[in-house]
Amino acid sequence: MQRLRVQKQNALRPIVAATGPILRSKLAKEAAKAAKVATKSTTAALSMSPTKNMKYDEIMVLSAKETRKRQKKLFKDHGVQLYKNFFLPAAQVPLWVCMSLTFRNLSGWSTWDSLANKPLDPTLYNEGALWFTDLTSLDPLHAFPIAIGIVALLNVEWTFKTFQMMKPPGRKRAFRPTIFDSLGNLSRMGVVFLMAISLHAPTALTLYWLSSQIFSLIQNVLLDLVFPLNYTPYKRVDFKQSKSPTAKSVIS
Repeated sequence: MQRLRVQKQNALRPIVAATGPILRSKLAKEAAKAAKVATKSTTAALSMSPTKNMKYDEIMVLSAKETRKRQKKLFKDHGVQLYKNFFLPAAQVPLWVCMSLTFRNLSGWSTWDSLANKPLDPTLYNEGALWFTDLTSLDPLHAFPIAIGIVALLNVEWTFKTFQMMKPPGRKRAFRPTIFDSLGNLSRMGVVFLMAISLHAPTALTLYWLSSQIFSLIQNVLLDLVFPLNYTPYKRVDFKQSKSPTAKSVIS
């Protein structure tokens, strides 16, 4: 349902995007017409017309407000309101937190003192495998925390690359980070924070985090390939574009 809703929203966005230029053009024509009439008329009502002194910034603000209003109505008519997109994260995030707390309590990670902690399930002492036989202790090789960071970073980059490919082509302004860029940097910082926490977490908890990240990555990849959010002519990795025109093949 979430995927289909977002697909429908993206299908309606071109209609909303075409509304902005039309509204701005209409407001600009009305402002020019009001200014022209005011110069020929001596009445105070025309000279004090609000559209006569309308500036560029005011036209942009009014058109943006009207565009958002029409987008809200259009999405409501099709039953794909934007607030419904928060239903799934509102259920997933608390579930992930509750499961993490459950594994933390089962493995006995109640304090930072590993010697004083006692797991609720004593069988976790010997239910591991290979080098992590004790699931209540830390990973001695730190393999799982590193794997969590790599998989989580791949998941973040894949997701933001998907949304970046959906954006219309245009020249990005230098030194002007957008909200999209800020969210991407915040997500990358979250990956570093998760890695730092997993270095001190018991193996049982890190295994849950790793399996959760792997499942999320596989799910996102499959959904983007089978049910893409929107049509895009771009590729995730374009080797022809990344190749330098003066590059020479080293393979004869």
